[in-house]
Amino acid sequence: MRRVPFDRLHTVCLTYESRAGYTEICREPDGTRWIRLCIRSDACQRELLSGLDESVPVRLESGVLEVLLPCHEGISLRQWRYEQKPDLSRRRDACLSLLEQLVEGNVPPCLIALSANTENLTLTGRSMFLQYLPELRQWEPGIDEAQAVRAVAAVICEVLSEKAAPWQSKRIPEELSLLNLRRQEQDYTSWSQLQRDVAAVPDTLPGRSSVLRPYIRRVRGWLCRYGKYLLRVLAALLLTAALLSLISAYRRYAREKNEIVWQGMPQVGDQDLRNEEDGE
Repeated sequence: MRRVPFDRLHTVCLTYESRAGYTEICREPDGTRWIRLCIRSDACQRELLSGLDESVPVRLESGVLEVLLPCHEGISLRQWRYEQKPDLSRRRDACLSLLEQLVEGNVPPCLIALSANTENLTLTGRSMFLQYLPELRQWEPGIDEAQAVRAVAAVICEVLSEKAAPWQSKRIPEELSLLNLRRQEQDYTSWSQLQRDVAAVPDTLPGRSSVLRPYIRRVRGWLCRYGKYLLRVLAALLLTAALLSLISAYRRYAREKNEIVWQGMPQVGDQDLRNEEDGE
């Protein structure tokens, strides 16, 4: 990294400020942008310098340690998701590029852990970068690599996650479920472990048939085990229904037969036999 004159930098915006220090984005006269960390705390200064690469520009001015870090150009994660709608494979590859940057960047764990936030992610092409804009108010000296790995794991899980409808909530690959579980259990302690789990994430989400396959196998096994008993029960039910239908038909026939009564001959010519019967 080339040396940069601190006095030629122009402050563009102030991002974070606390008693421990502040962070701001600066710009050179040629337009190149930098992130400048200004650390007041002695303990934080020692922790930062102990893991900082020698090529990083630093200076101590009036007891304040100033550190210059590159500011990556690109679009935000939210804009990337909205405009490009990346599938799972693209999100996975972007996360792998982020991990490659963090492993090879020679940046102290404290800086990574304090900057690990989706709002600090920038994407350019197929690469994802973490802007080192630490939340200095949360800086407690003694942050190790395991804490940095766990902080990045939480960010990666958020990048890989996808909002789905309630009926699609179970459409999650097993590899991604394992990643989330290990993140929740705070199991990650090394970059290699996290890289291995991210690389195992498949290209696409499982289809609807893949989600239903375990249930189909379960129903099929249940039918193989109890199918013959089920057929017997169905046969008995059909026979009972047939008998009930036959009995109902016979009862209806008998009722209709009883209702048919011989009416006789009430009238012969001009003579009404019913009146004569009434007269008797």
